[in-house]
Amino acid sequence: MELETLVRGLRPEHTILLFGAGSSMPSNAPTPQAIIDHLGVRFALPSAGFNLAEFTELVEQRSKDRRRMVTEIRMLFRHLKPTAGLLNLPLYDWKSIYTTNYDDLVEQAYRKKSKPLGVFTSNFDFGNTARNAETRLYKIHGTIDKDAAFGDHSRMILTSSDYNVAHEYREHMFGALQMDLAESDLVIIGSSLSDEDIKPLISRAVQLNTKAMVGGRITLLMFQRDEARADLYRGQGINVVFGGIDDFFIEMTKKSPGPLFDYTPSDSVLENHPKLVPTVTDVKHQMETAVPDVSRMFAGWPANFADVNRGLAFERSVAMSMTEEAQGGASICLTLVGASGVGKTTAARQVLVGLARKGFSCWEHRGDLTLDPAAWLAVARELDAASRRGLLFIDDAHAHIREINELVDGLAHADLKSLILVAASSRNHWKPRIKSPNIYKRGKLYILSKVDGAEIERLISLVDTNVDLARIVETGFSGFSRAEKRRRLTDRCESDMFVCMRNIFASESFDNIMLREYAELKVELQDVYRLVAALETAGVKVHRQLIIRLLGIPMASVMALLENMTDIVSEYTINGRRHIYGWRGRHPVISAIIARYKFGEVGKIVALYDQIIDTAIPSYDIEVRSLIELCNVYTGIPQLPDKGVQNRLLRKIISLLPGERVPRHRLIRNLTDMGHWDQAQTEIRIFEKDFRIDAPVTRLKIELMLARATESEGLLVEDRLAILEQARELAATGTTRHPTSSGVFAAYCKVGVAILRHGGDRAVFDDAMDRLIKASERLADPEMSSLIRHFERLEANILSEIGPDQIEAELVGELD
Repeated sequence: MELETLVRGLRPEHTILLFGAGSSMPSNAPTPQAIIDHLGVRFALPSAGFNLAEFTELVEQRSKDRRRMVTEIRMLFRHLKPTAGLLNLPLYDWKSIYTTNYDDLVEQAYRKKSKPLGVFTSNFDFGNTARNAETRLYKIHGTIDKDAAFGDHSRMILTSSDYNVAHEYREHMFGALQMDLAESDLVIIGSSLSDEDIKPLISRAVQLNTKAMVGGRITLLMFQRDEARADLYRGQGINVVFGGIDDFFIEMTKKSPGPLFDYTPSDSVLENHPKLVPTVTDVKHQMETAVPDVSRMFAGWPANFADVNRGLAFERSVAMSMTEEAQGGASICLTLVGASGVGKTTAARQVLVGLARKGFSCWEHRGDLTLDPAAWLAVARELDAASRRGLLFIDDAHAHIREINELVDGLAHADLKSLILVAASSRNHWKPRIKSPNIYKRGKLYILSKVDGAEIERLISLVDTNVDLARIVETGFSGFSRAEKRRRLTDRCESDMFVCMRNIFASESFDNIMLREYAELKVELQDVYRLVAALETAGVKVHRQLIIRLLGIPMASVMALLENMTDIVSEYTINGRRHIYGWRGRHPVISAIIARYKFGEVGKIVALYDQIIDTAIPSYDIEVRSLIELCNVYTGIPQLPDKGVQNRLLRKIISLLPGERVPRHRLIRNLTDMGHWDQAQTEIRIFEKDFRIDAPVTRLKIELMLARATESEGLLVEDRLAILEQARELAATGTTRHPTSSGVFAAYCKVGVAILRHGGDRAVFDDAMDRLIKASERLADPEMSSLIRHFERLEANILSEIGPDQIEAELVGELD
C-alpha cells in the first residue's frame, strides 16, 4: 500500500496510533543503542551484545543504584522538543495514542496546542486522568519524568525485572487497546521491520484485533524499506507502508479539506460551545420534536420532556416551588433530594419545561458523561453578557459532586446568576458527600417524599380528563367515586416510594406485576434482564461490552436481544467514538425488585462482584466509576453481611485502582469496626504515603483512636484518657484543616463525648460543639443542624446518667 492510499482511508476519530522508537528520532530522541552506550561509559561496563532490558538490569544489579541510572538516562532526554510532523499530532481527534517511548514529546505537542490529553503511565492514573480529554495517551513503558526510584507511583520499564513488576499495568494497556480496536484502524509508526522489540507488539496487536468485537485493519508504517519482511507481515493480513512520521503528517495535511463554511454564531448559546453540545439534552428541542409515550411512562420509565410538555404527568408541588425560586433570581443552585422512586427526575423536568416556556435556556446533563465546570462557567458568562438566563439539570448529582462544587463556587465567586443548577440525588447518596458551602448559602434544598393532598387531586383530575391515561387505568380503579379514589390513593401514597402510575393504579402487588413480566420472557432474555437489574442496583454503570463479557454472548446477537426487550432494557450512546453504549432499565425501583428476587442469595451477589472486578478494564472511566460505585454504603459491597468478604473485594479493587480513595476509606472503616486496629493503622499509613490526608481519613484516624480508647480491654482510665487526648489534638487540627467536613466535626464531638463519659470533663465537648455550631452557621448545611441536635441529646443522656448501653448505642448509631 502507498502512504497516500493509507491516509486517504483514515478517519482520525476511528484511528489508533502506536508510536515506536522511530517516531521520536526526527526530534533527536536517543535510540535504545544510544542509551546502552551512554550507560556503558558512565558505569564502566561492557555493553556489547546486550539489548536495553538486559543491560539496564546488569547496571542496576552491579551498581545497586537505580536512581543514578535513571538520572543518567534522563540527561539524554532533557533538551528534547517536538518538531516537524509530530507538532501536527494534536490537530486531529485521534481515538487514542499508544507509545513504547519514554520521552514526553507527545505531551509537549498537545500542551503547545493547549489541547487536553489524558495520560496513563501507571495503575494510579486509572480514573485520575484529564476526564475532559477526548484523546488519551497510553505509555506502555512508562515515562521519562516518573520512576519508583524517586518515589513516584509510575516506573520506567527499563530492566527485565521492570517488565515483571509492571506486568499487570501492561495487561491493562493491552486491554484498553483491545477495546479501542473495535471498528477502528491501528497504525504502528516508527519501527524497523527487523526490530526485535516490535515483533511481539505486532503479534499482540493481531491477537487483540481478532478478539475485538468488530476488529479493524492494522497497518505498519516503517521508515526502513524491507520488502522481504514486509511480505511476511502481509501474509498475516497486515498492511505495510514505507515512510516516516513526517511523511505521514505531510500526507495528512493534503487530506484535510479545511473549513467547509464560514462559522457564524448560533442563536443557541450552547452551540457556541461545541464541546458541550453532545453532553446535554436540549429541553426546548425535546419539547418540540420528541414523541410523548404515556404507556412507556406507565411501565416505569420517568416522564420525558415531551410527556411533561403534553401534560401527561401531574404537577408536583415541589416543582412549583422550585420554579418560583429560579425565577426569583436569588439562588444559583436548587437541590432536590429524596428516596429512589419518589419522582425527582420527573419533578426536575417539570421545572425545566416550565422555565423553557418562559424563555430560559434549559439543558439536562447526560449523567454518564463528564461535567465540565470551566466550560459551563463560560456559558454562564455568555448568558450574562446577553442578559439571558439558563438552567442546567444534573440527575444523580452525587456522582458529579466535585464538578458541581467547582461550578457553584465559580458562579458564586464571579457573582453570576445567569446559570442556575438543578441537582437531584437520592438522599442517602447526597448526605455523606462533601458539598461546597455555596450550594446551601447561594441555593436552596428541597426534600421530596410523599405525594401530598394537592398532588393527589391533580393526579385524579389528570386521569379523569386525559384520554391517553384513561385507556390504561384499571377498570376497577376507574369505577370508584372521586372521594373513594382520593382515599385509596392517599393510603397508597403514605409510603415514601411513588414509583410510577402503574404502581398506584394496579390492584395487585407491584412486585407480582414485575415478576410476571419477567416470567413471560425467554430464558436468554431473562438472563440479560436479571443481570442488568442486579448491576444497576449495585450502582454499576451498565454498558454493552460489560454485558458481553459477563454473559459471554456473541456481539452479533446483541441487537436482537435489545429488540426483544423493548421497553424493558434500552441502549443509549455514551461515547460513540469509543463504541461505548450504555444499557438501562426503566426505573431503579423496578431493577431492585428483579435483583432482590433473582439475586437473593448472598453467594450469587459475591460471585457477580468478583466477576465484575476480575474482568474490569480500568483504563475506561465508565468502568472505574462502576468499581467506585460498588463501594457505595447503601447498595454495593458494604451491604454484604460478612466484612471479611467485603474486605477481600475491597482489596481487589484497591489493587486494580490504587489511585482511588473511596475503596481505601471503606477498608479502613471495616478494619476499625472489626477491631483490627493495627491493620487499620497500617492502611492509614499507606494512604498518607500515597496521598495527602483527606477529610474522610482524618475522621477515620480520629475514630480509630476513639475505638482503641473506649473498646480496648484492661486499660486504666488514665490510659484511655491519654489516647483520647491524642484524638482531641488530631480532631482540633482536623476541624481547622477541613473546615467544610461535617464528618470531622462530628468525630471531634464524639471525642468530647468520650472524655465527658470517662473523665467527667466537658471542656472538650463544649469546644467541639462550639466549632460545630459556628461551622453550621457558616456553611448553612442542614445536615450539621441534625448533628447539633444529635449531640445535644447525647449530652443530656450522659448528664442524666441514663444507662451506658443506651449511651453507647447513641454514640455509634446514626452517624455511622
